[in-house]
Amino acid sequence: MLNSQAFAAIGPRFVARGWVFFAPYRRGQGLSAAAGPYIGDQIEAARKSGGVQAGAAELVRLLATEHLSDQLAALAWLRAQRFVDPHRIAAAGNSFGGIETVLGVERADYCAGIDAAGGAESWSQAPALADLMTLAVKNARAPILFFQAANDADLSPTRVLSAAMREAGKPAKAIIYPAFGSSPKDGHAFGWRGSEVWFPDALAFLEASCGSAATGSSAARPDR
Repeated sequence: MLNSQAFAAIGPRFVARGWVFFAPYRRGQGLSAAAGPYIGDQIEAARKSGGVQAGAAELVRLLATEHLSDQLAALAWLRAQRFVDPHRIAAAGNSFGGIETVLGVERADYCAGIDAAGGAESWSQAPALADLMTLAVKNARAPILFFQAANDADLSPTRVLSAAMREAGKPAKAIIYPAFGSSPKDGHAFGWRGSEVWFPDALAFLEASCGSAATGSSAARPDR
């Protein structure tokens, strides 16, 4: 529930470099609290009624359907705005947002994707998620930057997904940064708490993939 803090920390960095920063709240959170149930509550309810596997299945279902549809609706809105170059929009997200980024880059014509720790807390418990993300990166329509802190819960997503992209002949970059904080929880929060560390690399990746913001208006779009 820390979206506002994350947006306040990250947004100005992109805006200062000429990018539009568009950060929608997922349904059930913040300004979208009345838009539907919170995904965490839905996953927990499934876990309580059917166990770990049921919770994992609900996670995959929601991210690949309702939340992906929300992302694509947000993209359509962005493309209609006069201050946005519709051909130079990137998707980025942390954790669930990183998963959504991967799924979005498979489905939509983004110029790039940035996946910060997508699936790191679910990878080992949700093989279907790993399969879904692996298939998505093999079909990716744009380059993806994967990054995590070394003390995140599981580094497999960055390593496996970047390798799968390269094997499929798709451009991908992977960065494992030094440990952030003192726990896996701290490491998983690196995507929004450690922007002073990863932002230069992310900006360079965006400019290499999408062109410099100085050449025209553009939008960097974190999902979560």
